[in-house]
Amino acid sequence: MKTRKVHDSTIALAIITITLIVGCVLFRSKFSMPVFLESAEHLEQQRRVLLLYHTDHEALLKAGREILRQGPKDPMNYRYYGPMHIDGFPVPGGVRIPKVIRKLRPHASLINFNGYVVLQMQGGWADFGVRIYPEGFRAPDRRYFSYGNRELLPGLWYYDRKYNHDPEYNKRIDEIIEEGKCQDTDKSTANQK
Repeated sequence: MKTRKVHDSTIALAIITITLIVGCVLFRSKFSMPVFLESAEHLEQQRRVLLLYHTDHEALLKAGREILRQGPKDPMNYRYYGPMHIDGFPVPGGVRIPKVIRKLRPHASLINFNGYVVLQMQGGWADFGVRIYPEGFRAPDRRYFSYGNRELLPGLWYYDRKYNHDPEYNKRIDEIIEEGKCQDTDKSTANQK
């Protein structure tokens, strides 16, 4: 009989302990998730500012074209072994990545099968970056081809998934390009050069 009481009290103690742990986890996640999401959005904006305000676009265009000169001569028929990306294949290992691109630390540096470079700054839901086209590039005869959302220089196009959801998004990009301003925090990052 005594054994049963000890067993029952052990089970009750275990249930109370598990309930408290689950409660603490749920309580923390309820309050930490908004902070995490806010932090992720701020990081995303900082990467936009780095790309659009702090980067020399002339040097970036030149660097992307240098990658194209060193890369495969016929990207459409290039055989890459490894994981593929929707925008193309990773820059081959033997191709030197210029410093201006390395400093950006893009999520992916790709060569598109149509013969241009894609620097994806961030993937997933916040997909944005630049596309760098060779001189004299002609768009393929495809119905859904897009150079990007905004031409920064002839041959250098910025693309951003947020253009699809916000008709006023170009104004926000103007603020970043001209002032180095994050629209989410309204803090200027111009002094961080």
